[in-house]
Amino acid sequence: MSGSNQPDDGIERVEGEFDYSTEERYWLPAASEERCKRIGRKRGMRLVKVVDTKKNPLPIICIFEDYPDE
Repeated sequence: MSGSNQPDDGIERVEGEFDYSTEERYWLPAASEERCKRIGRKRGMRLVKVVDTKKNPLPIICIFEDYPDE
C-alpha cells in the first residue's frame, strides 16, 4: 500500500512481515481491515495500524491502542 492511496483516517497501513515478539501494543489477527475496525469498537480500543501479511487464513494483523484519556 502506498502512502498516496491511504485514506486520512489516522490508521497506518503497511504490507509485509509482522514480528509479534517486538510489538508491545495489543494486536490480533483478522480476515480483513473491516474486521479490525469492528474488533476495536467492540473492545473500546483505537485501531492504529494494519499489517497485510498476505498469509492465509488470517492475513491482516490489527494493532490497537487505548483511547487517550479525555
